[in-house]
Parts: sequence; structure tokens; C-alpha cells
Amino acid sequence: MAPTVETQKPPASPAAIPAAGDVTFFTPQRLRLLGYAGAAALVIAAAVWFMVTANHRKQEYAGRALDEARNAAEQGDMGAAVQGFTRVVTSYKGTGAAYEASLGIAQARLVSGQNELAIASLTDFLKTNPPDFYAAPAYGLLGTAYENTARWGDAQAAHRKSADLAGVEYLKASALLDAGRAARIGGKRDDAIAIYREILEKHGKTAAQTEAQIRLAELTGGKP
Repeated sequence: MAPTVETQKPPASPAAIPAAGDVTFFTPQRLRLLGYAGAAALVIAAAVWFMVTANHRKQEYAGRALDEARNAAEQGDMGAAVQGFTRVVTSYKGTGAAYEASLGIAQARLVSGQNELAIASLTDFLKTNPPDFYAAPAYGLLGTAYENTARWGDAQAAHRKSADLAGVEYLKASALLDAGRAARIGGKRDDAIAIYREILEKHGKTAAQTEAQIRLAELTGGKP
């Protein structure tokens, strides 16, 4: 019997083996993943668009309400002005209009002679840690309310805080003049002298220079 010879299959031709570059990228699985990713991107984009447009509308509505309250104040109707400002504060928290409305409430109350109410509203407002841009004038109004009630030490401290927070030099100098006035009237001569000298040394190029020189001369008998 003749020996059996096993026949070996020839090796597969290289052309029969798919090269890496021939593999289809857009498989059904990948297409599904891309579809999910695209849908998620659309949802995110829609959410961002909604938030931006909603915030824009909120700012517009707040601005209109603020203007209405200001118009009432300009016409002398302080009661309506306070109500309008209060609505802006409660309805549009966190907006610039709400911060301005808080200041408007205090201003209306100061004009009406309601100094204690102005002090209370400003104190509450400042407890919320508003941005310096709004905190600086708030402390200035608070200082005025304290002056109106002859609380000179508190007025001096409030005006000093306003000066520290003010972002513009002439506003710093103006607030320091107010602090100097409160110190001078309150009998704190040395404090007043120090404040006026500070104005001349640090803010001598502002409009506050002349008054600081005059007040300093009055307190020191003409000595620098």
C-alpha cells in the first residue's frame, strides 16, 4: 500500500487578508455612538441657548422695572418708588438692576427723611456681600444716614469703608472728604487732620484737593 501523502493548503494570499486601512470606520456600532454624541451635543447647545436668552430677557425686564421706579422717584412719589425698587430686588435677584434698586430704596428713604429705615435697608444689603461697585456707594449712603442722625463715629467709619472700596480715584477722594467731615464735626480732630493729609498725599490731583487744604488749614492753624 502506497504511503498517504498529506496535501498542505497553500498559505492565504496577502491580498485575502484585509489591511488595517481597509476596515470600515463607520460600523453600525460607531454610527450609533456618533448619533448619541450628536444628540447630546444638541441638547447641551439648546440648554445653553435657553439660559443665555432667558438671562437676557431677565435683564431687560429688570431694567424696565428699575426705570419705572426711578421715574416715580423723579416725580417725587417716594412711596411708589420704594415699592418699585423693592419689586426689582425681590423679582430679579443677582442682576445689576437689583443691586441698583437696593441703593434706590436707601436714596428714596433718605430723601423722605427716613434715616433709620435707610440704615436698616443698607445694613441688610451690605450683609449680602454685594460687588464693590455697589458696596462702595452703599457705604457712602450709610455714612450720610449716620450723619443725619448725628452718629459721627459710625458715619466716619462708613465713609472710610466707601473710600476703601471705591474703584476710581476721585470717588475715593470724595469719600475721604466725607469721612474727614464726620471726624471733624464729631470732635475727632486728629482723625480729621490725618484724613485731609491723606487726601493731599495720595489724591492731590483730584478736585478734593482744595477743600482738603482749606479744612486742614482750619484745623492746624495754617500748618501743613
